Amino acid sequence: MLIGSWSGTAWTDDAVNGDFDDLRAVVAPLAELFREAGHCLYLVGGVVRNAHLPGEETTPDFDLTTDAPPDRIRDLVAGSADAVWLQGERFGTVGVRIGRHTLEITTHRSEAYLDDSRKPVVTFSKDLVEDLARRDFTVNAMAVDVGNGTLHDPFAGRADLEAGILRTPLAPEESFSDDPLRMLRAARFVAGYRLDPVPGLVEAARRLAERVAVVSTERVREELLRLLAVDDPRAGLDFLVEIGLLERILPEVATLDRSSRRAAFDRVPIASGDALDRLAALLLDLGPVEAGGRVRALRFSRRETAIVKGLVEIVDRVHSGPPEGGWSDEEVRRMAFNAGELLDRALDLAVAVGADTGGLITAVGELRGVGELEDLGPALDGGQVMAVLDLVDGPEVGEALAWLTDLRLREGRLSVEEAETLLTDWWGSR
Repeated sequence: MLIGSWSGTAWTDDAVNGDFDDLRAVVAPLAELFREAGHCLYLVGGVVRNAHLPGEETTPDFDLTTDAPPDRIRDLVAGSADAVWLQGERFGTVGVRIGRHTLEITTHRSEAYLDDSRKPVVTFSKDLVEDLARRDFTVNAMAVDVGNGTLHDPFAGRADLEAGILRTPLAPEESFSDDPLRMLRAARFVAGYRLDPVPGLVEAARRLAERVAVVSTERVREELLRLLAVDDPRAGLDFLVEIGLLERILPEVATLDRSSRRAAFDRVPIASGDALDRLAALLLDLGPVEAGGRVRALRFSRRETAIVKGLVEIVDRVHSGPPEGGWSDEEVRRMAFNAGELLDRALDLAVAVGADTGGLITAVGELRGVGELEDLGPALDGGQVMAVLDLVDGPEVGEALAWLTDLRLREGRLSVEEAETLLTDWWGSR
């Protein structure tokens, strides 16, 4: 099925949205090189899909596919690109940078996972339709021939976009078996593009949910972050519950009672657009220890794990309410010390999810205004401690520094002289 055409620098079909001018300027010279060598070059995937969606813009990065084999792609782009990356060549992909644009040019291919393998088996092809058939959804199975501007849409992806339907080009059982991550990706398309999955897709996903176990944890993690980053992920999260996939990705959230899980889902879109903030919002009911464990299980970096765990911990502390008598200066200083650079981020999250801050925001602002939340460490460094107490480096120095830090949090900012006097008195009485 061929729908529409692309003439010069713009689509001739008024139903297509998006600005292809930049793309045309960048890709057309490459297309000519491929044509002269007897090959075709097609824009494919998201950049074509987004051209049909109101409000969606093209990005500096885009994908192309070709009937040329990987080594031929490499040779053809060598003289035209500012940079070439060959890390994906054995999988049929050559990375190219031209000006500010990053391109990935991939030989027509299909890939599938064996029952017990986390690595796909890649098969190259010379047939565009065969390549499109193996893509995740019909809305991504469209390609534009850069040479003549023809839109190739053999699986009616454009019609599905217009109708708000999510389908797979082939039978969903085959598509999800080829790459089980597509079941999680479907959740992102349900939420991000407001597409309704056809019943057959839902039923197949239910039957095959356990197949996600063959997908690497890293791929699952990245797709989860993409879902959480859409404007309102709730429909996608509901889809994961419906097909039984949430219990395999976030089992602690899946086992919450219905009301608590609904509340967790509702918190996600009101958090900032940062995916880690949204993950923290989703995991709030777990508490910092269990939330940190889940994030580690998804193989987030140490820094990312610390961020999510820290956000949950601080928001949890705010939720528990102020100590008797309200937020004292000492309590605020201790919270700021423990939170570090996460303080404002965590307080923003607490406010967003409706936590009763009980005057905490005001207290933080007042102490910050007089410099009381700056440099919350001890007034003396290790060398000064050793000089004052006539110590050599060792555990006693660490003990003294810990006491000075606690003193700073209890009493506020001290001069060096005050700290030396108090330290000497404490050391003598210990």
